[in-house]
Amino acid sequence: MVRLLVGRDKLGRRNDLDGQDLDGADLDGPDLDRSDLDGADLDGPDLDRSDLDGADLDGPDLDGADLDRVGGHVCMTAPPLTTRGTSGAPEARSDGGRPPAAAYVGLVAAATAAIALATSVLGLGGLAPLVHLHAVRWWALAVAFGAAEVLPVHFEHRREAVSFSLSYAPVAVGLFALSPVGLISARLVGSALALVAHRRQPLLKLGVNVSAIWLETVVAIVTFRWALQLMGPTSVLGPGSWPALFGAVLAADAVQSAVLASAISLYQRHWERGLAASGVVGKFSAVVESCLGLVALTILRAQPAALLPLGVLVVMVLLSYRTHRTLREKHGHLEQLYDFTSDMGDALLDGRVAATLLGQARELMHAESAWMYLADQGGLLMLNVDRSGAIEAAPAGAGAAAVHAAAHAAGGPTLLATALGAGNAPVRGELASLGVREVLAAPLVGPSGTLGTLVVADRSGQVRRFSSGDLRLFATLANHASVSLENNRLMDRLRVEAAESEHQAMHDALTGLPNRMLFSASLEEKLQGSSAVAVLLLDLDRFKEVNDTLGHHNGDLLLQQVGGRLRSALRHGDVIARLGGDEFAILLGDVEGEEAAVHVANGIVALFERPFPIGDVSVDVGVSIGIAVAPFHGDQAGPLVQRADVAMYTAKADQSGVELYNPERDSYSAERLALVGELRQAITNGDLEVYFQPQIDMRTGNAFGAEALVRWRHPTRGLIPPDDFISIAEHTGLIRPLTELVLEKSLECSRTWRDMGRPLRVSVNISARSLLQPTLADDVYALLRHHGVPAGDVCLEVTETSVMADPRRTIGTLERLRALGLTVAIDDFGTGHSALAYIRRLPVGEIKIDKSFVMSMASDASSEAIVRTIVDLACNLELVVVAEGVETEEVRDTLLALGCPVAQGYLYSRPLPQDQMMRWLSEQPEADGGGVLVALAERAG
Repeated sequence: MVRLLVGRDKLGRRNDLDGQDLDGADLDGPDLDRSDLDGADLDGPDLDRSDLDGADLDGPDLDGADLDRVGGHVCMTAPPLTTRGTSGAPEARSDGGRPPAAAYVGLVAAATAAIALATSVLGLGGLAPLVHLHAVRWWALAVAFGAAEVLPVHFEHRREAVSFSLSYAPVAVGLFALSPVGLISARLVGSALALVAHRRQPLLKLGVNVSAIWLETVVAIVTFRWALQLMGPTSVLGPGSWPALFGAVLAADAVQSAVLASAISLYQRHWERGLAASGVVGKFSAVVESCLGLVALTILRAQPAALLPLGVLVVMVLLSYRTHRTLREKHGHLEQLYDFTSDMGDALLDGRVAATLLGQARELMHAESAWMYLADQGGLLMLNVDRSGAIEAAPAGAGAAAVHAAAHAAGGPTLLATALGAGNAPVRGELASLGVREVLAAPLVGPSGTLGTLVVADRSGQVRRFSSGDLRLFATLANHASVSLENNRLMDRLRVEAAESEHQAMHDALTGLPNRMLFSASLEEKLQGSSAVAVLLLDLDRFKEVNDTLGHHNGDLLLQQVGGRLRSALRHGDVIARLGGDEFAILLGDVEGEEAAVHVANGIVALFERPFPIGDVSVDVGVSIGIAVAPFHGDQAGPLVQRADVAMYTAKADQSGVELYNPERDSYSAERLALVGELRQAITNGDLEVYFQPQIDMRTGNAFGAEALVRWRHPTRGLIPPDDFISIAEHTGLIRPLTELVLEKSLECSRTWRDMGRPLRVSVNISARSLLQPTLADDVYALLRHHGVPAGDVCLEVTETSVMADPRRTIGTLERLRALGLTVAIDDFGTGHSALAYIRRLPVGEIKIDKSFVMSMASDASSEAIVRTIVDLACNLELVVVAEGVETEEVRDTLLALGCPVAQGYLYSRPLPQDQMMRWLSEQPEADGGGVLVALAERAG
């Protein structure tokens, strides 16, 4: 017959009563568990004959016992104190205070025995055997029944176990060859001896099991005899009697299922219909076992000695099956180990190592539960998986430490059970508290030392206990688990290091604020929304003074305080970053417009009105803030930051504190950037033109000289003003080749003028970058020699600001130029930053008054006073004075009255291209040898 050894339900809940009243080493046989009656496991073709197997049930009493079934008899186990989570890990459970299960089991046993006894006495007492076979004795069948109960054939399907006991084969023989009393006696004696000697069951459990066997046998006899009578005369051992035999064993199978379902349902307090229904496998097994009994009967009738080869054949078939089953299990274990390693590899990537490990261990070992003890800072943590699949961790107690110690003391997987001796009381107590009967515990050891202990408990299906083969498989599993846990530790360490590296890559090490990279990413994210976004760029004023005076360490302390003060003033969700040096950036989300951003910026400026305490010193620093608001000033991150930077430099230059981006003041616009490449090409090709504006000696009317002015006639943009491309040249490094081009063309013209008999001094502007060039004097000298132009025909104009940028270097360069015989002039005098002490020391021979003063002289008395002062200063220093921007005769007369000899402006001529300059020059009268030129010649002499 087929036994369905009932396990746990799909939620992992143990519905049987696990061994709490065990009194001896009785764990050598399978135990009873309740199956999952709600799922498909009982509906399949090979899981339908329920027989609850429980060899570990010989505790001293039956309080709270549950039912088990082996070979057609009911057995009992004690109740579990736990439920199971997703991994089957134990969870505390209460029995709700219900009456002892023994009362219900006793009721079922008594009723079953009463029915069997009444039927046996009243209906079967005087019946004789149907056939007389001398070879069949009741004691021989008793031995056969005992062997069938002790040596069942097992297999597992999914998480349920099915057992073939072959007990219906001797039942079939007994139905024909023994009297009802003989068959009942053989069945009861053989099965009872197996239960007492092999199962070692106590009296009440034995009584329940024997009563169930008794009723099952009685039903088979009654059904068989009644069916034969119903079918009429037929050969007793002929085919006509076979349907009666098959019907009898099927009826007996149905009765034993009903008894079992009744007992369990009474204990569970609800009817378990699934246990009462025999499935396809149960019916098929009963028929097959009956057929084996018919073969045995035929052999006994014809030649009893032939039973020996039949027995050998049956034994060989069973051995072959067990061999096949062993090989299949090994092959399945290899596949499961491969799946385990594959799943653990995937789990390493998504951080599910513990959950995957416990779930795979439970499945691979066919265990009801699995958990781990992990070493944690001198203690142990117990890890299991809850019903949602999440890892639960809790400190483990002394009992867990005992299990952990036992596993590591064994040096490999070891089997621990609640039936251990008194010397293992901590282990036994731990297992009892968890509601498990036996566990496999394996040490987890890695290169770094002890990792913990992996534990699986109570083999599923209850067909058999954990075996030596399970220990070997568990050893392999534990080795893989140790490697996976060690790799997980390494992965965790790598994840932490990666997170730290990512944080460091995205944050400023000094202030802890986001850096430029994270700020840019946040800005990109903010721009995905529809609301306005503002970018504020901040640059500290006078920070360099703090570094130079107090040192970089105190400068770092100041930056940290600035970061903290800015962080405290911003709203939640706003981003503050340090971009580098003393430059910070703030990202405002959901601003209501430009005015709101300016309001926030003004509030930040107010924060800097309070000094910053650095040690014993209070430091006052200011801040310049530039603002760009999306979408008004752009809708992309790069342009917004660049435009906020432009506004910040505007605020710094104007010392205004806060500036909103103004396109008119953006010297770094995309249009100007596009000019860089075109300007480079124009300089290379010599496409730039040089115009000349004459300088006139107002006393004589003679030409004094001409200032070279560069012009760029763009092929598509037309004439581009110098202010639009000279600043580009200065910021892009093109100013040097541009200066060389202008100087080259100016000297060519000067040579031409001299050759036509009209020598004229030419003035060329030199930028600050060119003035700092160490080879400037040598380059100018080489050009003079190349064109054959006397040094006295050349004047180099520099601004005050360019000279004062680095007085030591620039003054040296100017002295070398003057030593060559060139004239040096200070251009736009009065508009730049200079010191009178340096003016006295500068090797210059000329001062040019800026046109802003000259053009406003007629309407502004202060401008006239400035011009008078400059003229007086030049006269006292014996310098030539040239006034720019002379456009009216009134201004000319005023300049002459002030003592200014030379003028340049539209009153005399606009800047002229080279050909027109030659025509203008040819129309001028010959110099009369007086005026400024004579004075310059005399000074040079």
